[in-house]
Amino acid sequence: MLCNGQDGAVNLDRYPFVNYDINKVQFFKDSLDFYGFFRKLDKLVTTGKGKINIVHFGGSHVQADMWTGKMRENFNEFLNQKQSARGWVYPFKMGFKSNNNPSNYSFDWTGRWDGCRGVNSFCTGNFGMNAITTTTHDSGATFSVTMKQEGKTDYVFDRIKVFYDNHHQSFQVVLDSPFIAKQIIDNKEAGYREFVFEEPIRQVGFKCIKTDSLQNIFTLFGLFCDLDAPGINYNAIGANGASIPTYLKCNLLEKEIAELKPDLIIFSVGINDAFAPDFCQSCFEHNYEELIKRIKKVAPNAAILFTTNTDSYKKNRRGKFYQNITGLEVKSAMQNLATKYNGAVWDLFSIMGGLGSIEFWARNGMASNKDRVHLSARGYRLLGDLMFVAFIRKYEEYLKSPVSKIKHD
Repeated sequence: MLCNGQDGAVNLDRYPFVNYDINKVQFFKDSLDFYGFFRKLDKLVTTGKGKINIVHFGGSHVQADMWTGKMRENFNEFLNQKQSARGWVYPFKMGFKSNNNPSNYSFDWTGRWDGCRGVNSFCTGNFGMNAITTTTHDSGATFSVTMKQEGKTDYVFDRIKVFYDNHHQSFQVVLDSPFIAKQIIDNKEAGYREFVFEEPIRQVGFKCIKTDSLQNIFTLFGLFCDLDAPGINYNAIGANGASIPTYLKCNLLEKEIAELKPDLIIFSVGINDAFAPDFCQSCFEHNYEELIKRIKKVAPNAAILFTTNTDSYKKNRRGKFYQNITGLEVKSAMQNLATKYNGAVWDLFSIMGGLGSIEFWARNGMASNKDRVHLSARGYRLLGDLMFVAFIRKYEEYLKSPVSKIKHD
């Protein structure tokens, strides 16, 4: 049974198995970092000034950008942003035989490219924060990115940072004709080359060129598309199959995170960890702590939000589904981490109905009948609406607090 209901700026689809009453962002200790985030959000809402950067980590739930894309759309509509930067993007299909790309941008390329995923043990070397690399040995190879409109938002950019493995053997990355930049900035220490344009654009192309006889390779880590205008950059950092150890493998993570200057970090990593046959809650918490400490070194004031796992089923040797109880342990671990690091929790596991609820989601066309793990496009977009409503409710609570009365800078 499905009905619609208005909740703030979002029309929420309503199902009897979803716990709407507990759809909230929970604090377990000090929430000072979130006051800083909501203060910047309030300045943006009331004065139209400022830039907010959100970085959302996850696995396949995030790579497809249906959940995170809906969050981005909702924020843009909430702020009445007709044009917005897409933020971090990656060419997920470039160099891979099988991989999925978000629908709000596309990549085209020439030359041979080989992809490698951090989830695979045989993939070694440097990794950026997206835990994926794409490499070519072809001088003259090209790649281009094109933004697409999604919902009511027109995605554009007037500056773009190309993050790559910058060393003496690397090809140089330049603009492919007919694109022209008004400024090019090299930051070798941070590992990127930035191109700044006269006005907002939707598409740009790049070429790898050989400027020295030693150059024979180019490895791409990702691109950051930005817009010199007030608003929110909602960056989805997702990789299919990624777990916390996958992101710990990313030795360039701190450098790239520092360039995104996050005000809020959302962690939705845990579903793949929970499928490990030897899952250990204390080990899971320890790994998360290592990741948090690394990020906090370069983003000490960023607020942290954990989202608990979606409910899921496992399969036995006979191919029959059974409930994955480790989702409860992940929930407990995230509550412990939120308490220790003054973070917050959005308890998705309980909101979607708790243990066994994925069955109801699958029966209603909101989750996959094949694996009882992944959601459908409709299911992911409902997550984006639910999470946004929880965010706005917490923001409204902030507006009633004494600290919100302090004048903006």
